Amino acid sequence: MIKFEKVRFKNFGSFGNTFTEIQLNGSNTTLICGNNGSGKSFAFLDSITFALFGKPFRKINIPQMANSINQKNCIVEVEFTKGSDKFLIKRGINPRLFEIYKNDDLINQDAKSLDYQELLETQILKMNYKTFTQVVILGSSSFVPFMQLSASDRRNVIENILDINIFSTMNVVLKGKLLILKESIRELNTKIEIHKNKISVQENYVTTLEKKNNEDDDEKNKRIDELNQKIIKCTHEMHSKRIIVDDLISDISNIKNYIKEYQLKNKDANSLLISCGEKIKQKQEEINFFKQNSKCPTCSQSIEESIKKQKILTNNFDISNLNDNLKEIDNLVSQNNKSIELFEKNLDVLTNNLSYARTLESQINSLKNEIERINKTKTNSIIKNDLSEEKKKLIILNSEMNVLVEEKQSQSEDLMYYELASELLKDSGVKTKIIKHYLPYMNKFINKFLSSMDFFVQFELDEEFNEKIKSRHRDDFSYMNFSEGEKMRIDLALLLAWREIARMKNSISCNLLILDEVFDSSLDTVGMDELMKLIKLVSDKTNVYVISHKSDQLVDKFSNIVSFEKKNNFSKMINN
Repeated sequence: MIKFEKVRFKNFGSFGNTFTEIQLNGSNTTLICGNNGSGKSFAFLDSITFALFGKPFRKINIPQMANSINQKNCIVEVEFTKGSDKFLIKRGINPRLFEIYKNDDLINQDAKSLDYQELLETQILKMNYKTFTQVVILGSSSFVPFMQLSASDRRNVIENILDINIFSTMNVVLKGKLLILKESIRELNTKIEIHKNKISVQENYVTTLEKKNNEDDDEKNKRIDELNQKIIKCTHEMHSKRIIVDDLISDISNIKNYIKEYQLKNKDANSLLISCGEKIKQKQEEINFFKQNSKCPTCSQSIEESIKKQKILTNNFDISNLNDNLKEIDNLVSQNNKSIELFEKNLDVLTNNLSYARTLESQINSLKNEIERINKTKTNSIIKNDLSEEKKKLIILNSEMNVLVEEKQSQSEDLMYYELASELLKDSGVKTKIIKHYLPYMNKFINKFLSSMDFFVQFELDEEFNEKIKSRHRDDFSYMNFSEGEKMRIDLALLLAWREIARMKNSISCNLLILDEVFDSSLDTVGMDELMKLIKLVSDKTNVYVISHKSDQLVDKFSNIVSFEKKNNFSKMINN
């Protein structure tokens, strides 16, 4: 379990050049209050996520996180323990800083920054940014509830919580090994074919020595002519097909590069698809906002109907253009896939030609060697020692063949096991079985927390993490059917359920829970009371921090209160 102990920062947001330090494991329940712009969210949300993941919780550009007056020496530090180990994460802006300390020793920074961050997420925290914001923070600003995530993002969060995303990493590694193993088997097949030809030629030669040891030069010349005819035939066959080994190797290398190039293009295109999809979602949300609102929620001024129509028209036009872009990108991906398929077919053809060309080369060399040996016997009789020597060569060739066959058999068995492992490591394999095992517990915890908030519905997630909610007279509902207050209850129940599952799995369990303006958004008075019951229920093993503007209504409900105020453009923390 990760136990966060403190976060400290300076020149961060609106905070000045003196370190502000916040204990994260002091009180079970803490109320964070202060006026708008006093620095509450910077102190508790953005500081921790920036230190751990290099980006803020809210949608803020990283350079804008440094104090706009001092503009340098922005530093955020987070301390936590994991088991018997103590960790300190330091991250800064102007100058850039990222350091990880374990038991006061700096962890090796030889790797690239991205690898250093990956080490922090995969080996220490055991969670990424998306998972952290689903199990530790529930906010009202840029937080995306679990039920509003895409199917792939939902699965990613659950896999991270269950600590089974290692199977995805293993699958990527296994695919690379499969590719290498198939290439090795293909090369072995070529070597085996070459050795078969060598053995065949050597056997024929040994037979020739045994049967025709006393033949005169005419018979030997006749044999040489036959061998030369075979050489001419093999050479003609090679030239007729314009097969040159070096050129084939170069062509194969070029095609592999083309395949990699198109795969990279597809990767870029998929990134564009995701980007366009997110932009469409943003445009649609803005359309929904103008359709559903007649007043600005910030300044309460009326929004003119002409402006609403113009905004909706503009966004619809943008969505249409983005959809056109999506179609173009889909067409590009389809074309790239066709090109990859064509290149892969050409690669198989060239590889087969390369194998065939090498076989012909081996045959030609073997035939030339036999001609050379026959020429040496024209004037001198072949003695028994020569025959014995050739038989030894044949034995060696057969021994080498047996080694190649055994190696191929061993690699073929490995290939079978790799392919079996690949099936198990797919999303439909081991991960699905693990998820099936935990699904009943997930649904149990979700419904338990919903009931604790007097929200009596039957909530179920299926294996694809699609929801099925029964309410009232057992009617089926979806998440979007409910009011904002009811959605908030569901979001909170999911967050607490994921924490319980993480604690069961001992994967990403931690002592910290931060609720940002949950009491200020969509909850009514009854909802606030039920939420406080739930907070007290979990606070015995969790340090709960609640950021709220309703301090007058909540002050007597928390064991600790921390206030923030801003003076002369600098924020300051006040412990009450």
